[in-house]
Amino acid sequence: MLLANPFRPDPRVAREAEALAAQGHRITIVAWDRQQELPPEEERQEAKILRVQNVPTVYGGGWRQLFYTPRFWQQAVRTALELQPDVVHCHDLDTLYAGWQIKGRTNCRLVFDAHEDYPALMSLYLPAPLVWALARWQRFLLGRVDHTLTASSVFADKLASWKVSPVSVIGNYAKLKLFERLSPADIQQARRSLDIDPGKLVVAYIGGFSRNRQLLPLLQAAQDLPQVEFLLWGDGHQRQAVEAAVRGLPNARYLGWLPAEQVPRYTKMADVIYYCLVSDYPGAIYNAPNTLSNAMAAGRPLIANEVGDLGRILRKTGAGLLLAEVNPQEIRMAIERLKDAKTRERLGRAGARAAREEYNWAVASQKLVQIYAGLTPNN
Repeated sequence: MLLANPFRPDPRVAREAEALAAQGHRITIVAWDRQQELPPEEERQEAKILRVQNVPTVYGGGWRQLFYTPRFWQQAVRTALELQPDVVHCHDLDTLYAGWQIKGRTNCRLVFDAHEDYPALMSLYLPAPLVWALARWQRFLLGRVDHTLTASSVFADKLASWKVSPVSVIGNYAKLKLFERLSPADIQQARRSLDIDPGKLVVAYIGGFSRNRQLLPLLQAAQDLPQVEFLLWGDGHQRQAVEAAVRGLPNARYLGWLPAEQVPRYTKMADVIYYCLVSDYPGAIYNAPNTLSNAMAAGRPLIANEVGDLGRILRKTGAGLLLAEVNPQEIRMAIERLKDAKTRERLGRAGARAAREEYNWAVASQKLVQIYAGLTPNN
């Protein structure tokens, strides 16, 4: 069995590998270590990791990746032919061609894990002709897949309209135990580690700094809220702009990239979580953020906008405030509302209840296990 993922370590990949390994499946992850940052091989409890390191490039290379990605495919196919997998599980579109080639040579089953609508996402970075070509490529390869998974219910609806079948939604939902085991003392210690006054309201953003995130309006709102602490963790295309914006703000800090194991602690340490997307590009509605599930699991209200699963889930659960428009004034008004502890508690309880009942990894992983039961031999 092979899970192929060319990006930096992704919590979704690790969670899926762990869930499948618990059912007795042997997992090998083939990953593209573009800058030779990690060991070429690694044995973990849930999976063996093999890293392709002889195709050096950088993240966010845009159209230049066209020169490097085929070489990664070649290495992934070569590795898979040695493994003879029963299932090849491809994360995101830029691994799917390799999976199709592996399927053709080994007669294995092919699973496509679409984190989002990849061509729509790439519209932020690539010229229109390349985005069009990616969209055609995606439609072609989807017809070669045995089962498609997606984190976005909106993208699942789109795939259904294309007559793609079968399609299942496996949400990027949190493991509740990672949040439940954090005590009030842990939260207080996290605040002390950042030298935050116990009574101060903390608004946090934890996630990528890609161009589809509305980060600068949050920092503009911070200028009018001097008694509120704003903390941002992440990395990506907007990093320089974020660093420049926080330099002039005594109540805002950029704290670098937050390791996945620390996300529950600092999500729960915050009083309010912020996550707004640029709504006027094609990929926005297909984003199903980890941040949404993490906020609900932590019992923290989310400030978000009416985009895709963000809007769907917040409206259904009542776990936060939806902005009519993302601008400093609307953000400031939402934060002013959330200064009220009773309002924060009410919204946080609604999110925590939804997380317990539906939006958690235990529920999602059982769906994944059932899918694999129909794919693998002797089932």
